[in-house]
Amino acid sequence: MSDSRHADRRRARRRRPSPDSRATGSRRFPVTGWVTLVAAAAVLGATVTVVIVNRPPAAAPPVANAAPVSAEVTLETSLWKSRKVAKATAQVEHTPLELGTRFKAARDGEVAGMRFYKPAAERGTHRGSLWDSEKKLLAKVTFTGESGSGWQQAMFDKPVPIVAGRVYTVSYHTKNGGYVASPGVFDDPVRSGPLTGQAGVFAPAAKSSFPSRVHSKRVSYWVDVIFRHRERRHFPRPTGRPTGDPTAVPTTGDPSVTPTPEGSATPTGGVTVSPTATGTGSPSPSSPVTSTPESSPTRSHNSDPSESPSASGTPKPSASPTPKASGSGTPRPSLSANPTNQPTKVPSATPKPTQTPTPPPTGGFPGAGDTGVPAGVSLKESKSITITKDGTVIDGLEISGEINVQADDVTIRNTRLAAAPGEWGIIQRSGHSGLTVEDTEIFGNGKQRTQFGIINQGGDLTVRRVDIHTISNGILTEQGLIEDSYIHDPKYYSGDHTDMIMCTSGPPSGATLVIRGNTVINTLEQTGAVALFQDFGVVRNVTVEGNFLAGGGYTVYGGAGAKGTSSNIKVVGNVFSKDVWAKGGYNGPVAYWDKNGAGNEWKNNVWEDGKTVPEGG
Repeated sequence: MSDSRHADRRRARRRRPSPDSRATGSRRFPVTGWVTLVAAAAVLGATVTVVIVNRPPAAAPPVANAAPVSAEVTLETSLWKSRKVAKATAQVEHTPLELGTRFKAARDGEVAGMRFYKPAAERGTHRGSLWDSEKKLLAKVTFTGESGSGWQQAMFDKPVPIVAGRVYTVSYHTKNGGYVASPGVFDDPVRSGPLTGQAGVFAPAAKSSFPSRVHSKRVSYWVDVIFRHRERRHFPRPTGRPTGDPTAVPTTGDPSVTPTPEGSATPTGGVTVSPTATGTGSPSPSSPVTSTPESSPTRSHNSDPSESPSASGTPKPSASPTPKASGSGTPRPSLSANPTNQPTKVPSATPKPTQTPTPPPTGGFPGAGDTGVPAGVSLKESKSITITKDGTVIDGLEISGEINVQADDVTIRNTRLAAAPGEWGIIQRSGHSGLTVEDTEIFGNGKQRTQFGIINQGGDLTVRRVDIHTISNGILTEQGLIEDSYIHDPKYYSGDHTDMIMCTSGPPSGATLVIRGNTVINTLEQTGAVALFQDFGVVRNVTVEGNFLAGGGYTVYGGAGAKGTSSNIKVVGNVFSKDVWAKGGYNGPVAYWDKNGAGNEWKNNVWEDGKTVPEGG
């Protein structure tokens, strides 16, 4: 899963016919000749992502005219965007069907999985398949944990290598015969990065079978492929990192003073290992405290960070994934930003003088090659762990489940955590402080939601050289230090709001939150890479410095909100990338930036080409 990465920054969007070029009103697109159509919705657009991997150790952001540095990257591409909805038709034939998309790739690579768009009326089990041009079945998968409607995704047990230029078909089988269709989508080939979608295909079939028939109206049945390939890219070489405010560095959690028991290569006293991973995000029954957070940090927030928290804590989707009825049946891309997601305009403050950064040694941003468990480290298998002894060190484990920290000054290092579906991978409980997580990888299974990689309910937290991916949200903390880490590839599940690093209120008095030298990439069009929200209080004393940032609805949410004016928020010396979206984030690089907040600074933030990212975007 750690190889799951992003797509081409120069993504080629397919040409779309204008809405006026398509007939309106009720349409009939029978795949076999007996179907009745009902207005509904389908998804249009191209999904593209890019992830930086195998790069030199983390250092500083680039400046204009800096010499480039090359890096081998893994790119992941699909034909269509995950959540933007346009008009189409939902249909039920009440007969078994195989529905798919015929495609080819311009590069050698591998198919990791597939997706299909599900109408609200569709029922039953769905099985996905990948076929070559000779009708040979290359891979199959059963979809699990499906939502009521919208995009459904499943990953093959092993990625399947495919050859550039050869034709393949990805398809799914429905016993009920319910699906979403749009005419004219394949009037021209659909292109996204190296992928070309050639045609929608179908077959009446009692069980999974190769679909070869093409409707005369060039219908798309909204079946998508998840394709990966390797490519060498050139990036500006960082030549300096602003020093920022020296008072913004946390005063606790320094690993040099963290108590480390002797002979602590494996968990020792105070650690409870459950006999099995429960998969629920809850500690084992032997845990001396309840697994329920004292104050729930898992509340999904609206894109408006000023919204008060939901009393129930239930995630609220920003846009319904359920297709909406329309009388026109005219497919039309929905590319404009949701008006409710627009930032509140704040009057500009007098610009602060630019401070020349102090140049450190040159280098790159962190990626898969210099985060996570170092090469050569042997790992011992373990299940979920609950830690109750201060100063415990977890070192060299391969854990399936969770790590529940109910002690102070705990260190987790050289550990690979396959987080069970549920709330978190690692949690530091309320009333405890000093957790350090370093040289560790945390990830979900990609099929069932893991809500957070790391949740901090307590005091100081240090995260260093950690690789977090394939989860809904990366790290939630109000204080501490996150540095030299690689946080990327979130997975969307119905109702999610996805943030790679999130703070939902200001740190306690005297504490700070520093986010520096990280690669942070949100490959979705919501919510953010770094998100400072006023869900539970006014945000203050946060430094976001020297990071590589990309993606999300907005790449950075700057801490403004209805609860008060944020203060001492410093966003300095970061590189904003257009690798995921042309504007940095889907809607832009930053929202909710308080220009008038005391001590707030926005300076030396640049795009990859060295051009300035202006204050407030």
